[in-house]
Amino acid sequence: MTNAADVSAPDGTMADVAIVDARLIATLDDADRELAGGWLTITDGLISAVGTSAEPRPEAKRVISAADCLVTPGLIN
Repeated sequence: MTNAADVSAPDGTMADVAIVDARLIATLDDADRELAGGWLTITDGLISAVGTSAEPRPEAKRVISAADCLVTPGLIN
């Protein structure tokens, strides 16, 4: 894992956790977006941002690699 591509969040804060390099993020939003190679950040226990591999991800205190994983944020079973 590397933070070389990280940038500050728009409000200048740092996320608590970033889950990066997912094979696919199934957003389950109104548009049912699926983001290949995407990332998401968590701040104060809530999803704070979601992005594609083409977008710079915000800085985070902890970075978790989700390589070869399907990430389904907000899914509760």
